[in-house]
This record gives sequence, structure tokens and C-alpha cells, in this order.
Amino acid sequence: MKNQKISIAEQQAFPLAEQRFIKTCGFNLEREKHQRMMKMGLAVREKGIGGIDINALVSFYGSEAFSEGKVKAEGVEIYCNYFDQIPAEWVEGVYFYMLTVGECLFSSEEDIMDFLYADIWGTNYVDAGIEILKEKLNADLKERFPDKTLYLSDEFGPGYFGMPVIASKNFFQVLDADAIGVWVKDSGLMIPQKTCAGLYLVLNQPGVKAEPECMQCRGNVSGCQFCAVRAEK
Repeated sequence: MKNQKISIAEQQAFPLAEQRFIKTCGFNLEREKHQRMMKMGLAVREKGIGGIDINALVSFYGSEAFSEGKVKAEGVEIYCNYFDQIPAEWVEGVYFYMLTVGECLFSSEEDIMDFLYADIWGTNYVDAGIEILKEKLNADLKERFPDKTLYLSDEFGPGYFGMPVIASKNFFQVLDADAIGVWVKDSGLMIPQKTCAGLYLVLNQPGVKAEPECMQCRGNVSGCQFCAVRAEK
């Protein structure tokens, strides 16, 4: 599996995106005011739905892609502090992914809330798309390793676990981003903005979970020796 394109229908992602939209906005739909605001949010989605186009790229690499605390593929090395805590013998493979949802397009000169709602919808479609994509990766994992019980790690990507945002450029060397209409600026910002890239490690150990503090870690590499991967035995 190299640069496999996966398209996700907006209607498939909508129920998940809607749940997240309600949570993000803090709506209590038992309240009349929040019901009115939700209707406004749904109207923004309806007008901007033409811009929502959810597509992903996925490439799989074997266990050889993880060594010396780094992920290596297509001539690039991808590193974050947390990799030091994962023994190489735990890793059976690596899934690289990139996902974009386009933009929830909406133009209005009357109410800034329209722009805010459109932005929230875009972000929540990304989260919904990632959830659906992970289900597809788990299904692929079972087909790829029918005789093993394996697990996907947390998501590792630019801006998380101490990995700098500019590291997004490395993912563009592994994945053919043109296939889904994505490009990257010199700063590492991906366009369209509602785009994400990252990787999952395929692990033969259950329960390997990062501490919440690791997600937004800004520490240096040596600081990781004071942290620990928690694996359920």
C-alpha cells in the first residue's frame, strides 16, 4: 500500500462532525437559544457544503521503517521525542497518512459568526475523517496480519509530541500530496488549511498510551528519559 487514495463521503462523516460541532460550540440543545444557534450553524454548513471534499492518502511500510528511535522512509527521517520510549521490537510497521477536507466555504458580510461556524465545521470534519480513516486502517491491519493481534499507536504528527510543525514537509516527500490537491508552505503550513498529516505505528504491545502532557510536549530530547511509555501487561 503506497499512496493509496481513500475518499470519504461527506454524508458518512457528517454525523460524527455534527457531534463534535455541538461539543465544540458548547450547545445544550434542550435550551431554546442553543437550538436557534444550532440552526444557524447548520445553515452555514448547508451553504458551504460544496467545499467539503474529504480525501486521504495512506502508505504502509514494514518494521524496517522504525529504528534508532526514528521513522525512516523515502529518504527522510521523522523524529519526535516520544519515539525514544518505544522499543524497536514493539513496532511491526508504520502507516503514513495525509487527510484534507477542503474548506467549508461561506461568505457573508453580515455576521462574523458565519465565518466562525464555517471554520468549526471544517475542523470537525477533519476530526471525523481521521476517525473513519483509523477504522479503515484497523481493517487493513487485520487483512495484512491475519495471524497476529496488533494495535495502532496514538497519532504522531507535526505539532504533537514535540514534533515541529515544519516537519510536515517530510510527509510531502513520503506521500504524493498532489493526488489530493494539497501543498505546503515554507513555514510547514499545509494548504488547504483543513488538512492534517501524520503516522501511526503498528505495535505488537497493547495499551501503549502517551501521557496527556506528551501530546503538546515542548521539551528537549533528553527530557524524555524522565518519561515512560505505559504498557498494560
